[in-house]
Amino acid sequence: MINTFRAFGYNLQTAIADIIDNSISAKAGNVWVQYQWEGAESWVTITDDGEGMDKDTLVQAMTPGSKDPQDDRDEHDLGRFGLGLKTASFSQCKTLTVLTQEQNKAMIKRCWDLDFVNESGKWFLLDYLSSEHFSEPLKELESGTTVVWEKLDRLVGNALKTNEAARSVFLEEFERVEQHLGLVFHRYLEKKKLNLWINGQPIAAWDPFMKESEGSRIVARESLDNDQVQVKCYVLSHISKLSPDDRQQARTDQWHDLQGFYIYRNSRLLLYGDWLDLFKKNEHFKNARILIDIPNRLDHDWQIDIKKATATPSVAVRKDLVRLAKATRKEAGKIHRFRGNQIMLDDSVKSFSFQSVWKARKTRDDARHYYVNQEHPLIQRLLEKDHIPKAEFRQALKLIGDATPVESIIQYHSEEPESHELRDVAAEPDKATIELAVMMYKSLRAQGTAHDLAAKQVFNIQPFDQFPQLIEYFK
Repeated sequence: MINTFRAFGYNLQTAIADIIDNSISAKAGNVWVQYQWEGAESWVTITDDGEGMDKDTLVQAMTPGSKDPQDDRDEHDLGRFGLGLKTASFSQCKTLTVLTQEQNKAMIKRCWDLDFVNESGKWFLLDYLSSEHFSEPLKELESGTTVVWEKLDRLVGNALKTNEAARSVFLEEFERVEQHLGLVFHRYLEKKKLNLWINGQPIAAWDPFMKESEGSRIVARESLDNDQVQVKCYVLSHISKLSPDDRQQARTDQWHDLQGFYIYRNSRLLLYGDWLDLFKKNEHFKNARILIDIPNRLDHDWQIDIKKATATPSVAVRKDLVRLAKATRKEAGKIHRFRGNQIMLDDSVKSFSFQSVWKARKTRDDARHYYVNQEHPLIQRLLEKDHIPKAEFRQALKLIGDATPVESIIQYHSEEPESHELRDVAAEPDKATIELAVMMYKSLRAQGTAHDLAAKQVFNIQPFDQFPQLIEYFK
């Protein structure tokens, strides 16, 4: 049973978040996460200023399966199975100690030591605390609870305190914890219902919908399942509208992974960045995020698991979620379609008097090719000259670089990936490719580069690397 408790699939972030759920259920206004690197003696504590527990409640809380998931619960209760404290803790440590005190009552404690349970073969719940310093935070509060994790075998194993590599991994894990808690509890933090601290530093809320950002908007909102489920569909602003600082804050490097549904239960984020097997993630729709609010009475219908990390939409709302997601993804796609200027890029469209620098065409086998448009006024003017001044050439290069249709290429690839994958390299180089390769070769030779080295440098450049027969022209 112990090994079963340790194998529920928690990571450090989800385990600590599960403990904080208990603090919220205990009406805590503040939660302090503390951690200390001491090699194999490292520890973690989570302290809250909630109501605390009496002895019977503490023993029940430490008892595996102490609650029936079918029992009625307070609408603000974030638990369900009566297993979270134990499974979350045992997934990370072998010694779990809980200290608690109610207002005007003495502090009490209980401890599970899994090594002791294994050695004795009995479920002895101990009245034990390894060090009095773990009780200090509670002494400063009128009421509250401290959860202590020791013997962090899953996180640090038997690492020595001097092991810098293990220490670095330990600290990186807690950086992820900080980010995770700022996201999972962001609505509590934004509404000042909860303050979170990690080693004395406040954890800031991170809003995945960027409601304060210019351009982010709600494109649809509906109530489903007899008004039990609330849905808001967001489309985020294009990345170009964000300042460099805002981009870092928005985690734009993760946008592809963050698209999808965000399921909340009682304002607590359960699952995020997931299309729930209804759609696949697509670069074209990375600005689409859909907020879903469900009450805890629908846990069974939505198949919420013990660690609150997976969910399955109920049959009652599945079709509506598909409909809303399609509409939201379509709106998100328009951002990149507009930015990409695809219509003017398409060389089959002749209705525009304005000439774009780049063009795209489809071949008979539906492969897509991109090329610089020689009918663009600046390119056309340069082609008509026998001698091109350096300033004008630099201007042309800057224009070609700045106008590279990155968004359109991404969109084309998202919508029709086969249009790029089907492109075959020609068996023989065309006249222009040969002339350019020879010009580059002669330029290198004129600079004193030996024949073999000059040829090698040319063949290191695309598309010349596809045509080894060009060596015949290097004389």
